[in-house]
Amino acid sequence: MSKGTTLSGLKEKEREARRQLILSAATELFSSQPISKVGIRDIAKKAGISPALIYRHFNDRDELFIEAFFIQSEKIASAFERLIQKEEQRSTQKVGELYVTFLLENDEFFQMMTHFMLDHVMREEAMEPFDKSMRRLLAAFDASFEGMGIKEDVRLHTHAFFSSLNGVLITFRNYPGRSEEEVRKHIFRLTEIICSKFRK
Repeated sequence: MSKGTTLSGLKEKEREARRQLILSAATELFSSQPISKVGIRDIAKKAGISPALIYRHFNDRDELFIEAFFIQSEKIASAFERLIQKEEQRSTQKVGELYVTFLLENDEFFQMMTHFMLDHVMREEAMEPFDKSMRRLLAAFDASFEGMGIKEDVRLHTHAFFSSLNGVLITFRNYPGRSEEEVRKHIFRLTEIICSKFRK
C-alpha cells in the first residue's frame, strides 16, 4: 500500500492542501493592501477556515507573509540562475528584461514587494528567510556585473540597478490613461535605457 493511500498519508495531503489554501488567501490579501492592514482573521475568512487552523501551520502573520513572499522570490531567483548558467555573455540587458517581465507577469508578487518596501512591519526574527531569499536574488544581478568585468563595489552596482528597475515598475505599472500594452512598451523602453547606462 502506498503512503498516499494510508490514513497518515491522506492526513498529510489534507494538511498540505490546507496550508496551500492559507498561503493562496494570504498572498491575495497581502498583494491588495498594506501588510499592517491584514490580520489572521482576515486571512482565515478569505480561506474559509477558522483562525485556529492557521495557527497550526504558521506562528503569526509575519511568518505567513514571509513564506508567501519566499515562494514567489524563489521562482524568480531560479529563473535568474538558469539564465546565468545558459549565457556565456552575462548581460544586464537580459537580466533586467527577465526581472521586469517576471514582475509584470506576476502582479501579486510585485504588489507584495511594494507593500513590504513601503510598510515594513516585520519582526526582526521573522526576516531571516526573507533576507536569504533576497540575497539569492541579488546574487544573480551580481553575476551579470561580474560577467561584464566589474570587480569593485559589485553589490553596490546591483543595489543601484535593482532599485532603478523597481522604481520604473512602481511608477509606471498602473499608470493612468494608458493601455496595458502601452505600459509594457514604456516600461521596457525605460528598462533598456537603464541597462544601457549600467553597461557603460
